[in-house]
Amino acid sequence: MQRPLRLCMMGSMLLLWTSAMQAADTATVFRAMRAEMARTMQELRLGDLAVPYYAEYTLALRRRAGMHAAMGSRTDVDTSTMAMITTKIRVGDTTFDNTNFFDVSLGFFGSSDDEEGYRNRRIPYELDEQSLRRELWLASDACYKQAVEIFAKKQAAVANRTRTDTTQDFSILPPQQLSDLRFKGASIDLEQWQRAIEQASAVVRSHPNVQVSRFGLEFVPEETFYCNSEGRTAHKVDVFTGIEMVAVGQASDGMPVGMAYATYGIMPNDLPSASELVATTQNALRLFDSVRVAPTIEAYSGPVLFEGQAAGALLGQFFVPNLCAQRQPLSDGGFSMNDRTMAFQNKIGARVLPEFLSVRATPSHDRLGPVALAGHYRIDDEGMPAQDVQLVANGYLRALLSTRIPTKRVRLSNGHQRGGGPMPSVIEVSNADTKRKASKAGLVKKLQKLVKDRDLPYGLIVRQALDQNILMTGVIPLVGLDFPIPQGEGKMALLEVVRIYPDGREELVRGTELAGMSAPLFKDILATGTTPYAHNYLAPSVAPSFITGGSAYAISTVITPDLLFEDVEIRPVEGDFANPPFLANPIAE
Repeated sequence: MQRPLRLCMMGSMLLLWTSAMQAADTATVFRAMRAEMARTMQELRLGDLAVPYYAEYTLALRRRAGMHAAMGSRTDVDTSTMAMITTKIRVGDTTFDNTNFFDVSLGFFGSSDDEEGYRNRRIPYELDEQSLRRELWLASDACYKQAVEIFAKKQAAVANRTRTDTTQDFSILPPQQLSDLRFKGASIDLEQWQRAIEQASAVVRSHPNVQVSRFGLEFVPEETFYCNSEGRTAHKVDVFTGIEMVAVGQASDGMPVGMAYATYGIMPNDLPSASELVATTQNALRLFDSVRVAPTIEAYSGPVLFEGQAAGALLGQFFVPNLCAQRQPLSDGGFSMNDRTMAFQNKIGARVLPEFLSVRATPSHDRLGPVALAGHYRIDDEGMPAQDVQLVANGYLRALLSTRIPTKRVRLSNGHQRGGGPMPSVIEVSNADTKRKASKAGLVKKLQKLVKDRDLPYGLIVRQALDQNILMTGVIPLVGLDFPIPQGEGKMALLEVVRIYPDGREELVRGTELAGMSAPLFKDILATGTTPYAHNYLAPSVAPSFITGGSAYAISTVITPDLLFEDVEIRPVEGDFANPPFLANPIAE
């Protein structure tokens, strides 16, 4: 009788990633993978059609615990377990295969046949060796059938066109066995954290101008087994923990006003304590009340200082995605990827920042002082060791974050395949020129001088901006499209903006958004602060998830000092707003 494979156990008070898979069970998983891999490579054939030259299997065992609360009460609690396998098969050869091609009909509408799933295929959580092999067999069969179909379409698509990019589709590597099980045994006291979230959400009761709010907690440990036909294997455990808070209301003129707070880490003890969460929430809601009654501004173009979280969010949304090596897929239906994150694909050797700034990817770094760097990892999703990479040196682009898919300028992987494509890990911005550094007070003085030199009435300081993931996972589910969402490229919602006058007086303003932002504008940074700020955030996938079949977000980190820009455009939020409620919030009574 074969021993079933089990992932975890849950008690009433403590959710454990116990992974009852001992060494023998791990060996069983890889034995099943290798046995089915051998059959796939040696026997999987369909008439005279192309045969596999490469295959890979990924088994992901995920345990999720999450909850939401509002006004001090739980709205939902979710604990779930799942096991998923993903199969990839390449037919043809490394120079030209079935990948790097987007079939519009399959990509948007799926196959017309009743096919087995092979991407993120849900399978039973408890499996013996033969059952796991059966699931891999079904997934491999479906993957191969679609691979030869896409390969034929790709051949037909290029038959009557002159190709200018003949970069090979893949590169073969030698065998390697990797393991990273540091986080095996990760656990969370779910009841304790539920109480913490309830206490923080209860702070809203003393702020009746908040119309709707949502506080959330998520804890996701995931154990991954990876095996490919080269003999490369990887066994790792990744953990993600995060808390998000969103509060929305209206000013007296109907303009929506929002406030958001998010904190992410690897383990639960990377997050703030219950008392710290309450204090942070109180501060955020006091700011919300102040912003709600603050004046609006006219369109502004001039020097802007981005501090702390706002500097990290700015880099994370508009600069960092361009540091990922990307390849425009071929298509037979006129499909083209949005090229907003492809500004640097042909820029290696060119200047992309001021010459006093450099950028490194350092997935090996796990902390900045007491702050956990959530983008830290050791093994990527292709079984490659994560490498530290010098991306920008003294303003000049030297490399891009890459996977095993070659591009014109980047041929080899540096271990940044995450969630379906190349993604940032820990991105560190540094300034080597002491003359271009200043304290917060010094940067404000530089800003004031720029304002005076340009004869402007005031300058702007941005202290908080809305991350894209909070917009999509927090704000929109809470209030739909009633919140003013920046439309178009180069825009970002701003949460805390202060205008500073020549005499040093500061005034909070509301209803602003960043406009016209693009990667080239980062060359206009004039100076930076002296203290680095670690901004953990959920980065939207650079390569569209509907093409890769991967995740929509990957946890990442940007470490940056404050940034002073010479010229940035900030506009008021415009449009028709719904009238505020006619009656006062009953909690005000």
